[in-house]
Amino acid sequence: MKLIQCYLKRLLDVFTSGRRQTLPKSSPSSQPSCTPAPSTRPNTSEIKASQWQADPRSEKNLATVKPELAKLGRELLRRLAAEGLTFKVTSGNRTKEEQAALYAQGRTAPGPRVTWTMKSRHIGGRAIDLTLFSGKNPVWESRYYDRAGEVGKELGLVWGGDWTRTKDKPHFELPA
Repeated sequence: MKLIQCYLKRLLDVFTSGRRQTLPKSSPSSQPSCTPAPSTRPNTSEIKASQWQADPRSEKNLATVKPELAKLGRELLRRLAAEGLTFKVTSGNRTKEEQAALYAQGRTAPGPRVTWTMKSRHIGGRAIDLTLFSGKNPVWESRYYDRAGEVGKELGLVWGGDWTRTKDKPHFELPA
């Protein structure tokens, strides 16, 4: 479009100069020396990223953790959303009693084992857990947890998927 405008300007200059001239036939060397300006409109993903907001559940859980972690957690969610991935923060700060109840699951209480420690970084608000969603349904097994881990590590978070003893791919925490 800019090239056409440039050519039309040159054509107008020829006619308004008062001299009768002919424009050269179109060839690469006779093209007007105008280069199109780069687009200043943001692309669709930039627009989505700038308008992105964490979902209410994530915000509720992020409000319970250290401010630094809340900021990094939002950025992690935003970057994943820009890639079309819907993750939510499903766990933030826990009390010692809440951690004890989770630890009891699969041991002395019904349900599957979901933690292996009583000394979780969730106690004190230094850890969050993310869950991938497809619509309203949680997705527990997906390669996208690995992508979330990559992005989280880029942001400086410790990712539970890197642990050797027991991997915890939904888990992210502040470095010690």
